Amino acid sequence: MAREKYEGLLGGLYNRNEVFLLLSAMMLISSMFIGYAFSGMLEPILGGILGAFKKRVTEGDLQLNTLSIFLNNIKIALLIYGGGLIVGMVTAIYLIFNGVFIGYTASHYVLGDFIIYTLPHGVFELLGIIIAGAAGFKLANIVLNILKGVLKLQTDFSISNQFKYLLEANFDDFKDTLVLMAIALVLIFIASLIEANLTLSWASYIKGVV
Repeated sequence: MAREKYEGLLGGLYNRNEVFLLLSAMMLISSMFIGYAFSGMLEPILGGILGAFKKRVTEGDLQLNTLSIFLNNIKIALLIYGGGLIVGMVTAIYLIFNGVFIGYTASHYVLGDFIIYTLPHGVFELLGIIIAGAAGFKLANIVLNILKGVLKLQTDFSISNQFKYLLEANFDDFKDTLVLMAIALVLIFIASLIEANLTLSWASYIKGVV
């Protein structure tokens, strides 16, 4: 019974946010392919960013432990989510940039090696980013609904009551964004655990077997 209720809650959450989830996934994944396919053209823009990222790792600014990786990735997820407040523009920009950067980075390694070293944690991390993107787009939709409602406020009724009604009408949708973000953060934390503690040993084992 509890399992059915749990599955029903998740199913309802997915159904209510399917469009936002698909939009987020499409933006991130298509951007990854673009970054990989056009890496040569993107070199002048992203070469320095990749170099700076590698420097952060070698100098210990970004350490390969669970907390450091999690804090780095959570910043990205929160920016993607919070970008929904600006009608989703920042959400879209961060999704596309991160996708392009992942694809561009992949082009600098043997593709098989890149997949081996990123697959264990990458699945959870990408899912987390996609869900954070969906939460951001849902938040953008709420902002748009409120803005449209504000434009239709009637002066012959209490403005405060009308605005209160607008907020209440969108409250359930806002709760959805928080639930989505909670799921995204759990997935990102799992990814951080795997990347810090399992990815290298798993990749070494696979390469040894292959």
